[in-house]
Amino acid sequence: MSNTCLLAVLVGGVLLLLGGEGSSQLAVGDRHTLVAIRKGWGNPRHLASWDPAAAAADHCSWEGVTCSSNATTGGGGVVTELSLHDMNLTGTVPAAVCDLASLTRLDLSNNQLTGAFPAAALCRCSRLRFLDLANNALHGAHTRDIGRLSPAMEHLNLSSNRFSGAVPLAVAALPALRSLLLDTNRFTGVYPAAEIGKLAGLECLTLAVNAFAPAPVPVAFAKLTKLIYFWMSEMNIIGEIPKALSSLTELTQLDLSSNNLTGAIPAWVWRHEKLEYLYLNNNTLIGELPRTVTAVNLIEIDLSTNQLRGEMSEDFDNLRNLTFLSLNRNNLSGELPPDLGKHSPLSSIDISRTVISPNIQWIEMGNNKFSGSIPRTAIKLLVFSAENNQLDGELPADMSKLANLIELKVPDNRITGPIPASIKLLLNLKSLNLSGNQLIGAIS
Repeated sequence: MSNTCLLAVLVGGVLLLLGGEGSSQLAVGDRHTLVAIRKGWGNPRHLASWDPAAAAADHCSWEGVTCSSNATTGGGGVVTELSLHDMNLTGTVPAAVCDLASLTRLDLSNNQLTGAFPAAALCRCSRLRFLDLANNALHGAHTRDIGRLSPAMEHLNLSSNRFSGAVPLAVAALPALRSLLLDTNRFTGVYPAAEIGKLAGLECLTLAVNAFAPAPVPVAFAKLTKLIYFWMSEMNIIGEIPKALSSLTELTQLDLSSNNLTGAIPAWVWRHEKLEYLYLNNNTLIGELPRTVTAVNLIEIDLSTNQLRGEMSEDFDNLRNLTFLSLNRNNLSGELPPDLGKHSPLSSIDISRTVISPNIQWIEMGNNKFSGSIPRTAIKLLVFSAENNQLDGELPADMSKLANLIELKVPDNRITGPIPASIKLLLNLKSLNLSGNQLIGAIS
């Protein structure tokens, strides 16, 4: 071997030893840090394994700890992830957590943590890409320090806490974000739509259930073309659904429910090829249901409690993945498409028709103008609630084909004829209301 090659081998060996020694020192330091974190939380029972005196001295085997797979560290690896959700942890987020210099993922969700957002502590986690603090009792106003979190941050979940005040503009200083979840807090004021619209990599955005100032759906969000999950219910949205949002071609879930939306549902919604879940209920939307529906991947549709009118087109028959459909409390009329639910796993429907799919278990169609009669054969049907419509005809003579019904409510319709004796065959029935019709006879 030449002197040059020998020198290269020697130098490489020295560097490997130094690297291994450095990693080993980091691992030992991480073990001490974990013990300190456990002590700071009052040694909770869910972290009982975090005990260097226990049999499992290797901290990488401790509950919720994930380490790198570097085999040169000897006494354990370097901590890269802490998954401590659902561990009944109390107190504040310890500053020592960022002494874990290689930490990339921190999940403290579903605990009982309190205090303000620990910006000063978490800003030292320079490699952090995933931070989940959801479902705790953290409170107070956010500051611009949130923008000092790791620029590598991809997932930030602060939902279901008690944060208040305005959403800080500095959230846009996290350019790598793919998920931003701020729903179910106490935020107020105007959220920074223009800044959020610059987060071009966002795939998940939730701002729902906050008391923001009334404002329309931001057109700036049309730039978020990678968005898959979009939840903005109960946040005082006004105005119409923008046509510009048709650029969100990757959306699988759109939830704008329980706001003050007006105008018609734009045609692009019904053409959206990837859309699976559509929730526009509890608004003031007007117009007719579409004649053409090509969003064939829809699984759930809730348009209840609006001011929609007209009839359903037979295009709804083509929704072969549909499991839930709610249209009650509108001004809809006519009968349902004859094959609705026939080719899909539809099991819950908030409307009605004379002959329904055998898959359907739940029908609520109250306060519309639907016509037709009560289904005569639906062996899986559990609930049929159709108050204040225009149902006519007679009750089914043979009620045994509805034997699983537990609730039958059809008050204030146009049903005529006798009450069939076979109604006594509905042995599971717990709630019955036939008032406000033109029925004769008694229930025996």
